[in-house]
Amino acid sequence: MSLELVCNIDSMKDSYIPEIKIVEMSCENNARVKMDVHRKVNIFNVRDKVLLIISKTMPQYNEGRDFVAHGYIISKRTENDNIVVYISLWGFLVILSLQNDEKIVDFNPTDKVYVKASRIA
Repeated sequence: MSLELVCNIDSMKDSYIPEIKIVEMSCENNARVKMDVHRKVNIFNVRDKVLLIISKTMPQYNEGRDFVAHGYIISKRTENDNIVVYISLWGFLVILSLQNDEKIVDFNPTDKVYVKASRIA
């Protein structure tokens, strides 16, 4: 079971934590994503188009080209008429905001998940 979204990288801001960027994405179906990325594993550039996958099983990936990490869903709640899912990738946060719970109904707090991002040509 997985969620796939095509997203555009809107911005990359410096975090207060050294060498960490906060990547902001706008995705199809009015979804939004914010995620922390260390500069050593960053594959993103502003205006890139990416395929973002959140999955309960390890997705196939190209080592050195795709971003892949695993972690846990730490919270799922309603905020301003959106469903917001917080994922911790061993301390790095991914915040997914969707208007429709249908795509993430099977994802719950404490679930182990994989997050994959691949650039789309």
